[in-house]
Amino acid sequence: MSSPHSLATLLSDPGDPLPIQTPSTVSELAGILKECQGRKVLPLGQGSKWGWAHSVEPVDLVLSTRGLRRLIDHAAADLTVTVEAGMTLAELQPILAERGQWWPVDPLYPERATLGGIIATADTGSLRWRYGGIRDLLLGIAWVRADGEVAKAGGRVVKNVAGYDLMKLFTGSLGSLGILTQVSLRLYPLPAAQSALLATGSLPELEVLCRQVLTGPVNPVGVDLWLRAEGSQVWLSFHGSERAIAQQMAQTRRLAPAGLTLQEVNPDSLPLPQPGSGAVLAKFGCLPSQSLATLEQFQTLFPGAQVQLHRGCGLGRAWLVQPEVGSLMQLQRYLKSAGGFLLLLEAPPALKKALAHDFGPAASLMRKLKQQFDPAGTFSPSLI
Repeated sequence: MSSPHSLATLLSDPGDPLPIQTPSTVSELAGILKECQGRKVLPLGQGSKWGWAHSVEPVDLVLSTRGLRRLIDHAAADLTVTVEAGMTLAELQPILAERGQWWPVDPLYPERATLGGIIATADTGSLRWRYGGIRDLLLGIAWVRADGEVAKAGGRVVKNVAGYDLMKLFTGSLGSLGILTQVSLRLYPLPAAQSALLATGSLPELEVLCRQVLTGPVNPVGVDLWLRAEGSQVWLSFHGSERAIAQQMAQTRRLAPAGLTLQEVNPDSLPLPQPGSGAVLAKFGCLPSQSLATLEQFQTLFPGAQVQLHRGCGLGRAWLVQPEVGSLMQLQRYLKSAGGFLLLLEAPPALKKALAHDFGPAASLMRKLKQQFDPAGTFSPSLI
């Protein structure tokens, strides 16, 4: 299989067309799965990230949740919402905004990404520094098991019962354990204003700025170190009142090394590479203290690459044009030795195979979970 970035391209191969079903109710979805025993099923929303799994075996059927897109309950007073998993983030946010609220995540391809897909890929970006990751913003789930039975975990309120946290298992599971049909999400009030401060200069000076900001009196919602064609940058995102943002930016300017240039910019003005650009998309992690050394490795091994590192947590994304296997392996070894990792999300299958991720002791546990939730191997995506 190739690695397209949308459901349309996945199904467009005239030589090997895949059947697809888009049920409009949970009972219809459950019925389809009950009839699929012994067959391979690829679950997805709109398919914007279906290739992120380490491997996807040949399948007999594609099951899309795009028909499940209803709002179940918006408990505005409790700052929670329950919605079907096939709704996209772009559809949900305007509904929440009517009550002055939002779900504070910033995944790739938000116009097409469904809520179920965002949870299945655990995909969020700069905002995780202030609001937490997907797991922190997920209160409850409902899903259809491989045998067609419907199951639930969690609830619709922030304070929940104790027990085994299945939401954490499904977050990042890439559809390998079950098909999410309904999710309950933790919301936040919409900020009164948003803005960003862009700093440009040498990478060592930008790293100094990041350390000053992260340990100083300012509270940005995002701190991102960037390698771009224009050079090294830091994007600092701020939420709050206009007055509070102005004060935060003034404090940041006082903390900045003299060699940096700072300017206020629109927080939405940073263009991220889009699917189909031909670049290999990688996810990586490093200890925050190793941020500078990690970006210097990228500069050496992949000149011209676009790299985004969330400085507070050490997670990042990289867009690499025609990377060589040897250079990728060198970077992977470096990151592993420094307590980090490198995963290829969007890349040719041969390249993914060459850079198979070592999950260590967790691999055995992941296989046991797959066997427990999907003993017949109905769902095709593979994490390992």
